[in-house]
Amino acid sequence: MTLKLRCEDYGFECDFVLEGAKNIGLLEKLREHFAEEHGIDYTTEAITQMIVNRGHSLESIRKE
Repeated sequence: MTLKLRCEDYGFECDFVLEGAKNIGLLEKLREHFAEEHGIDYTTEAITQMIVNRGHSLESIRKE
């Protein structure tokens, strides 16, 4: 299953989009983007919670 992550969905005025298999690696790429482009260093757990808050189950996010 794929997941599309849009930076603007998380409160930023930004066109950055990630799309790929729903797994921790994809969430880590979003975390890196937030840190590098927006100066916010979220933990992977915080990013995971953001995704869950948007309606995805925790169980559906597979580890690599």
